[in-house]
Amino acid sequence: MKITLHVKGMHCASCGMLIQDALEDIGVVQTVVDNDKGTVVVDFDEQKVSLDKIKKTIVVEGYLVE
Repeated sequence: MKITLHVKGMHCASCGMLIQDALEDIGVVQTVVDNDKGTVVVDFDEQKVSLDKIKKTIVVEGYLVE
């Protein structure tokens, strides 16, 4: 499943890398971060990780998911 999340607080490439690394650690297949648009496109297997877990992981890294 692929979903686009709106994330507040991302300001630079390092922010995107933090989010990508954290999501990879929980089993997300692919993450594409666009700091300019404030979006994170997440490709994941619903059988392995839930959308709720993805959102919580981003919040734990210090960002707000809308």
